[in-house]
Amino acid sequence: MIIRAGIEYARVLSEVGAKAFVESHKESAPATEIEAYLAEKYSIPAFSKELADPTNIYHVIKHGEEIAGFSKIVFNSNCPTIGLSNVAKMDQIYLLNVFHGLKLGARLLQYNIEFSKSMEQQGMWLVVWVGNKRAISFYEKF
Repeated sequence: MIIRAGIEYARVLSEVGAKAFVESHKESAPATEIEAYLAEKYSIPAFSKELADPTNIYHVIKHGEEIAGFSKIVFNSNCPTIGLSNVAKMDQIYLLNVFHGLKLGARLLQYNIEFSKSMEQQGMWLVVWVGNKRAISFYEKF
């Protein structure tokens, strides 16, 4: 099940986001830098601020009763290399490792693609860390 996340999801997004970030990026920087980044970007106050901004659209995906991951999309986000207006930026898509292989990430991405189309977005772009080979492979399939 995919649900639009409101301010009441700040705590769960903080927890899931931090865990998924560490699972994907723990080897990318020293532990102290990872911890500082998590404290800045993945705290409950940081997510509360993000969720209060109407330009940030978050969705969570559940597997049974558990939150398996989430996405953040921003509409009308111009990309310098795309010559279109009305394009969406897939700003984040995270799935906890325990849920890999269940096609939940694909469902969440496809949901965001369809949602973007319904909101008259002409395309979608994203940025992914070059060291995250699993994510790159995932996005290349789409």
